[in-house]
Order: sequence, then structure tokens, then C-alpha cells
Amino acid sequence: MRSSSDIDASLPLARRIDTAVGSLSVRDSAAGKSGDTIVLWPSILADHQIYQGPIASWQGKHRLVIIDGPGHGDSGPAPAPFTMKQCGQAMADILNQLGVSTPVILVGCSWGGLVAGEFAIDYPSRTKAVVMMNTPVHNDQHGLKLNDRFVVWGARWLHKTRVYQEGVARSFFLPDTCQRGGPLIDAFYRHLHDADGTALALSVRSVMLEREPLAPRMSKIKSPTLFIAGRFDSMYPIETLRAAASSLSYGQFEVLDTSHISVVDESENTTRMIDKFIAKL
Repeated sequence: MRSSSDIDASLPLARRIDTAVGSLSVRDSAAGKSGDTIVLWPSILADHQIYQGPIASWQGKHRLVIIDGPGHGDSGPAPAPFTMKQCGQAMADILNQLGVSTPVILVGCSWGGLVAGEFAIDYPSRTKAVVMMNTPVHNDQHGLKLNDRFVVWGARWLHKTRVYQEGVARSFFLPDTCQRGGPLIDAFYRHLHDADGTALALSVRSVMLEREPLAPRMSKIKSPTLFIAGRFDSMYPIETLRAAASSLSYGQFEVLDTSHISVVDESENTTRMIDKFIAKL
């Protein structure tokens, strides 16, 4: 796998686009006259670099619209607390600015999966397919585990500390992934260290604490949807996700031997699974 610096060097420079949730960083490969347009939105507490594997595989085959969420990566802060519906609107704002008029494939991990779902509900004619990875479609604030609370409340003040970074990593990734390290984990730590704590905390609260549950509305997603869950995801058990995904109109539920961020734990297998799904569209 290429390093994060190699991936970014091969992409166009990020540009800022004003949206419903602030000025967001967007990288548009605008590549390939064939293939689809794939829109990627990452997890909370991560930027686009978690998609290094898929990006390396898809460059030149598909047009890639790669977004950093508000308060993350190269994006600016959100001007106020926001909803997942507003994030979906932001995605539409970006596609409008880029002149993308054909239906797109939405790929999102965790937070990104929620945004993909909201976009698909509100813009069905603009949605060709949806990939939701490790997506927390329920929201039980009272059921937050100790690790989850640590993630939420540490974002403002502790994000630059190794204690916080490693604590989040243990919540998100398999132990083997953390121990192995490498470019993906290095980029994850660096992103947390370099983030603006106030902006990061606002996004974390909006996504992890204040979001509206998506599960009751998943039947409104009418596009083909691949839902990927991690067998060892301690934050969101697969059986609750499987039950929610069963309401999808055209859903396919798959399980990988990963924790909460499958695209990092098993980058090649995750990319391969998405490729097979896209090939059948």
C-alpha cells in the first residue's frame, strides 16, 4: 500500500467548498471517462486518509470526490452544532459546486455512513448506490460505554496527547492493527494531534451524542445498499446492526473480522467487497 503522502500527492490539491456545515475540504480526482463517481466521507475523529486503500485501487477507474468532515482534516469548523441531515445537504452542496449531475455511489464509514444514508433518503434520484461501513444507526446516549465517553469528552482537551490517541485507536481498531502501526495508524494519530480541539469537539458531540437515529428511517433508502459490520466492533454489536439493515429495501449485509473501522483493519478485503458490490450494479 502506498503511504498517505503518496496518496495525497497523486490527488488534486484540496479545495474549500462552502456548505451547510461550514467550509469543507474536497479533493476531486475528476478521473476516468468510464466508471462511476464515488463520494467518500470518513469516520468521526479521522480524515480522508483512512480510505488510502480504496483510493489507491479506484484512482483512474472512477471519479473520486473525497471529503473531510467539519472540524476534521483540512476542513474548517462547523459554525454551529449540526445534524446528519445537514451533512447530507453539505454533500449535495459539494456535488452541485463540482457540477456532478449523474447518480453517485456513496461510501461512508461510521459518521460517513450516516451521511450517506441521509443523502440517499433526501436525494434518491442522485443516489446510485450506498456503502455503509460500521455505521452506528442507533443512538443510545445512556448506553455509552466508558470508552465511548472517553472518546467524546476527551476530544476538546486531550486530542494532542498520546493517551487519548491510543485510547481512541483501541476503540476503533483491532489490537493487531494498533500493534502493527504503519502509515494508516501514523496518519490517524497525526490527524488527531493536529486538529483544532474546539472544532473537533463540536463535531464529536454532534455526531456521537446529538444525532437523530437513522435506524427507524432506513427503509426509506431505496438504492442498493451494502452494509458492512465488524465482527469485533465493541462499540456497535453486529446483531443490532444486522436487525437495522434488514429494513433496507435493497440491502446486502456483510461481516468482516474487524473492529469499528473496517477499511483500516482490513483495507484490501473491504475494498474487494465494495468492488464486488459495485460490479453487480
